[in-house]
Amino acid sequence: MRMGEVMETNKEVRNDELKTAMITLNLQDDKQSEDEFINELRKAYLLVPAINEQKKDNMMVFMLLTNQTGDHYFQCYTDMDEYNKWGDAQESQSFVLTFDEFANIILSCEDDIKGLVINPFTENIVLNISALTNIFRMGKVYIDEVSSCPKKIRDKIEKILKKKELVDHAYLMNMKNDNVPGYLLIIDSKVQNKKKLLSEIGNEIKKSFDEINIDILSSTDEIAKDVIKGKKPFYNKIK
Repeated sequence: MRMGEVMETNKEVRNDELKTAMITLNLQDDKQSEDEFINELRKAYLLVPAINEQKKDNMMVFMLLTNQTGDHYFQCYTDMDEYNKWGDAQESQSFVLTFDEFANIILSCEDDIKGLVINPFTENIVLNISALTNIFRMGKVYIDEVSSCPKKIRDKIEKILKKKELVDHAYLMNMKNDNVPGYLLIIDSKVQNKKKLLSEIGNEIKKSFDEINIDILSSTDEIAKDVIKGKKPFYNKIK
């Protein structure tokens, strides 16, 4: 069982497109059907059974399903009709979570949980932890400080920046976009036409790096502001 904060409840939930995609996936089980299912799942609001055992602390315990071999799974439902097919539905309360919210809870669980089952009494779509992790990470960008960047990459970037007198500072970060590793270069400059400067730097980088993904942002970008807060630039213009 998993303890967590109480989420929104008593909300009417219907996921007709998701349910159709699940039926199609069970019938065809091809790449197109899988992609459509994942697309609908990531947009879904799901009904999750739980018991609010500690109302004072605003906490709940999620209800698990156990298969014949003793493996434990989290469960969720596309709508109330599906939810009520579960034998213990009357003994629990349904909470509404987005897919991302629920997946984050499951992947943070330290218990021996095998994954998630959706509509276990009809379509019975089972996602093991590996599949759940892959879906959860899709479309997400992860940025952190560069722990190890090959010297030849840093030297090439610095060489490009030194030719651009309008660049005052630059930050280099690790970045994963859809699980594809790369780097994020953040440019700090007082120049008015930052778009032109970033475009020039981007063109130079494309010529120098064929197989490495390097994205570029201005330090005035909202995302960049958060990323570089408290960080030291890897490049400073020599005055």
